[in-house]
Amino acid sequence: DLHGMTAADAVERATRFIDSARGRHRCVAIVHGRGLHSAGQVSVLKTRVRDCLRQHRGVLAYADAPRADGGSGAVYVLLRR
Repeated sequence: DLHGMTAADAVERATRFIDSARGRHRCVAIVHGRGLHSAGQVSVLKTRVRDCLRQHRGVLAYADAPRADGGSGAVYVLLRR
């Protein structure tokens, strides 16, 4: 859960989480929020985390989580083996 973090801290935490999960898990969830409490209701964390996922070599694919698991405020990440 990355709520309340700065964008830089959130990207660093997400990167470390993915690195540590590889080899132990095939799919993980990252909760970044929808930006509803951000200035201008802009989802900074969502944008920055998904940019990080796009560039991370350990990520095979990612998609919005189902509504019951956070919907657009969370992302499921499929990890490379």
